[in-house]
Amino acid sequence: MINLAGNKLMVNVENLSVSYRQQRKEVPALRGVSFAIPRGGTCALIGPSGCGKSTLLYVLSGLLGSFSGRVLVDDEPVQPLRRQTALILQDYGLLPWKKVFDNVGLGLDIRGINGRERTARVQRVLLEVGLWEMRDRYPSQLSGGQRQRVAIARALALEPDLLLMDEPFSSLDALTREKLQKQLLDIWQKKRMTVVLVTHSIEEAIFLGQIIIVLSEHPGRVVDIVENPRVGEPGYRKTPEFHALTTVLREKLIP
Repeated sequence: MINLAGNKLMVNVENLSVSYRQQRKEVPALRGVSFAIPRGGTCALIGPSGCGKSTLLYVLSGLLGSFSGRVLVDDEPVQPLRRQTALILQDYGLLPWKKVFDNVGLGLDIRGINGRERTARVQRVLLEVGLWEMRDRYPSQLSGGQRQRVAIARALALEPDLLLMDEPFSSLDALTREKLQKQLLDIWQKKRMTVVLVTHSIEEAIFLGQIIIVLSEHPGRVVDIVENPRVGEPGYRKTPEFHALTTVLREKLIP
């Protein structure tokens, strides 16, 4: 397991196995998965479709509590409804009848944070993601990239120390995807929260993940854990090292 720079661990997973019951049979989704992520680090999960990447994210979020093994978040056994954990799903989860401002404040409403503090937090994060001018629009009036930024803003409004993202940019065009990858990296460098994202894109995993966890085909096992310390360096995407790592990971996924 990797503990970059000796930092305190935010996530520690030991021998995690998960099975689903399907037609009276136990179907394994993950088997014997172990890894660690330091506080303030970024981690990308890659692997074939159906290998359990999203399942692993649900375990870390506390939404899936039926598993064997040991899962710690900030030195505590993972719990549902942990207040410092934020999860962004593929479909953004925006309410179509609420304007941008109120969609971003939804999590705060649920947690009973209102009044001036709610307004201040929502305004701050909308400015951070460049959507303040869109605050009175509905989701249907936004582009895909703008809707994704609203979802990110809603998560940031909760001031999480652990941000979980399930293929956050998969439905976007290439240019919008790269812009939002860069924006996410900028936000992470400012706030230094721990980020774990599931992706099918090798290039995205390398651009965003200080640790890249490669999972096998179903049921998911850890094939390799790759350190990628140059994340965040200007121009990293254009370097020979970036492209060499792309080849290495592709060979691990497609032997």
